[in-house]
Amino acid sequence: MTNDHRLTTRARKSYNSGVNVPVSSKPTADIQQQDNPHQHRHAIYAAEATGLLVMAVLLLILTIIRYWRYIPWSAR
Repeated sequence: MTNDHRLTTRARKSYNSGVNVPVSSKPTADIQQQDNPHQHRHAIYAAEATGLLVMAVLLLILTIIRYWRYIPWSAR
């Protein structure tokens, strides 16, 4: 008897038996969504842009509050 710890052919086949199985057809809802794969990304980009604008406005407000007394308001 040898001390060969490799998997036998039968064990390897049962472990990977679900890999090369034919796949059933996709439902029509998935096909319609597949036509326009970039449709769901608009909300993500809009949220990112909104977050950046909010941070910029907050930074501007904090800067104005910090340096309010040093701004020469009479200079035009």
